[in-house]
Amino acid sequence: MTKPPFPPFPKAFADLQAKVGDLMRASPAAELEGHMKTALSATMAKMDLVTREDFELQQQMLSKALEKMAALERRVVELEAEKLRLEKKS
Repeated sequence: MTKPPFPPFPKAFADLQAKVGDLMRASPAAELEGHMKTALSATMAKMDLVTREDFELQQQMLSKALEKMAALERRVVELEAEKLRLEKKS
């Protein structure tokens, strides 16, 4: 029985994949991609963006502050009404 002219398919595929990967890493496209990533990172840093986690934390804090403010406003209305009631008695 003669040996097939090509390596078994999985090995041939793995070899081809490795060679294509080597070519891509050595190509100008890879260098361009690196420059674009650097430029994008610099632009994002200048935009003063926050993480999703920080945004959600601030959102929760704002929600709690609004709830407390609403409760305090209700309490002020109650106290003003009580003050008027006491002033009318005297």
